[in-house]
Parts: sequence; C-alpha cells; structure tokens
Amino acid sequence: MKRHIYLKKKTLEEAEAISSEVAKLIRLETEAIPVIRSLGRVIAEPLFAKISSPPFHCAAMDGIAVKAETTYGATEESAKTLVIGKEAVFVNTGNPVPEGMNAVIMIEDVHIIDSGRVEIREGAHPWQHVRAIGEDVIATEMVFPENHKITPYDIGALLAAGHQEVNVRKEPRVLILPTGSELREPDPAYAGRQDGVSGIIESNSYVLSGLIVEDGGVPVRSPIVKDDPAKIKRALLSNIEGVDLVLIIAGSSAGSEDYTRSIIEESGEVLVHGVSMMPGKPALIGKLKGRPIIGIPGYPVSAVIAYERLVRPML
Repeated sequence: MKRHIYLKKKTLEEAEAISSEVAKLIRLETEAIPVIRSLGRVIAEPLFAKISSPPFHCAAMDGIAVKAETTYGATEESAKTLVIGKEAVFVNTGNPVPEGMNAVIMIEDVHIIDSGRVEIREGAHPWQHVRAIGEDVIATEMVFPENHKITPYDIGALLAAGHQEVNVRKEPRVLILPTGSELREPDPAYAGRQDGVSGIIESNSYVLSGLIVEDGGVPVRSPIVKDDPAKIKRALLSNIEGVDLVLIIAGSSAGSEDYTRSIIEESGEVLVHGVSMMPGKPALIGKLKGRPIIGIPGYPVSAVIAYERLVRPML
C-alpha cells in the first residue's frame, strides 16, 4: 500500500461544503411513534391540530361563573347578592363555564352568605378569567412544520392538539470502525497495568458514540480492527448494511500503515483527503456503497474536531 501525503488538501470551508453535499446520500425512512416517547425526534410531515385546546370555554380561576351583565353596579358600598344555581355557579380552574355564563369571579372576591347565596362587591367584565375555546391551539391549525425537532414543550402541544402518535424520521445509524494494531478494548483485566503489554485503550469510538447520540443518531460500534487492509475492508463491507453513515477511526494519515484511503478507493470514492485545519488535518470524506464515509483522525482532540466540523452538520 502506498503512502498518501495530502497533495491536494482542501480548505476547511471546501471540506464542509463537500460534507454537506455528500450528506444528501442519506435517505431516512419514517416511522410512527407515540408522542410521549418522541423527545428529540424530527417530524417527517407538517402536523395540524386535530382538536382545539382547550376544547371548551373553561374557568381560569377557582370561583363562581356568572353572566357579566348581572354583576354590573356591584361595589363595596352597594354589594350584589347572587343566587347559586341561577345567577352563579361554583367552578374550579379548568371546569367548563356553564352555558349562558361568560365570566368568572375569583373565590377570594366572593363572600358566601349561606348555601344558596353569595355576595359580590365588584362587577365582572365579559370573559374575565375565562380561557376561550382554542386559546392554545385551534383545530386544523398547523402546530409544527416538517423537519421540526421535538422538545419537551412540543410534546405537551402535540398531546393538547389531539395527537397520540407522530410520524418522525428514523434516527440515522452511524457505523463506527476503530482501527489500529496498538489499540485494545477497555477491559478491567488490564486496569492499572504498566508493563507495556496491554496497549493503548481505545476511547475515541465511545466519545464519538456519545456525540452521535446527542446529535440524534444511533451509534453502531464495531470491535477494533488491526492494521491489516484486508481485515479493515472486510469489517467495513460486512457491517455497512443497515447503516446510513460510516466513521472509520485512524488510518487516514500519512503513515506506512494508514490504509483507509486506498481501501475506500477500491470500493468507493475519495472526495477529500487532508483538510487545512489543525488539529484534524488527516480527515477524509468519501462515498462507500452509496453512503457517506468519514475518515476520523486517531488523536482524540483531532477526532472530536473532525466530528464537530464534518459529521455533526450531517446529522
């Protein structure tokens, strides 16, 4: 395998533009999921309210529901007496306002005379302390557009609008393939060994997995593959089905055992090898089996920078 020494490095801006373009290879299907489990998912179609919220005129305060016109003229000096069941009805917050009534007087402003009468000392105005039908959302109104990312508050809005299920885009599955003969899996059996036998603990794939989850994807981690081009190619091609994006860690630098570029060129296409950013110069962008593939440098900080600039915008 020949060395590749970045003879045609791209600027960071050029690499980001190519990354954005190759991201179009990702085509996510949709799935219906319960609204209550939709946090962080991306809506696949515009959503319209099935019902109004609230679905009826309801009390916004605990108190009595009244017809505002019957309360006019009530003052501290000239209190008015209302008959319960005829001129006033006790309501709690959220209760429907009885037909024919259009205002609520807070219970703190109501003086109870006996079980059948109350006294008020200030008049009410129409729709005072009443939440009108559709105050939050009106049936047929668009609640969210396509490609909206659902927040905790959105879950409440969707439920209030009558949605129990929502069509969302499937989460992108991202294959992570760590490579390097010097690496070993995190294993408690080697904890604390300083004899040089245990090798370097592979941690990049777990950092990237966490970042992918934060960005709405599903990481699919492969075991470490030694620096053997045949084994790396076999691991790539045997794990690529069912994933939308491939990250291969290390092997894209200019060392004698860096095989990533050659392997991708055999079965796909390399669009970028070498980016004018430090750290992260060995980053690679290509296509493999109809999917984007990103070569992530092996140094931890370089790996994170390459992810943030080239992978995160894709997801």
